[in-house]
Amino acid sequence: MRHLLVSSSDERLAAGLRALLPPGTVLLSARGVDATLETLARSSRVDAVVTDDPEVEAAIRAEVPGTLPVLVVRPGAPPAGVARALADS
Repeated sequence: MRHLLVSSSDERLAAGLRALLPPGTVLLSARGVDATLETLARSSRVDAVVTDDPEVEAAIRAEVPGTLPVLVVRPGAPPAGVARALADS
């Protein structure tokens, strides 16, 4: 079971990924740096983060120990392309 956190101000990204990801994937969502870091602090099982906000990636690198994979996508990225990128990682 994979736990994925989507941090985006565009709710369509999380909704689109929810429909495309393999069964058994747990998808969490957050918006902004503070909510993302809080979600990570509450869920030690997050395997990867997808975000369209470079500030979120920077905050994760500064605040979260270890090497949590973070996929930074462009704002408005189509969920199908993001799902493909996740499958390749």
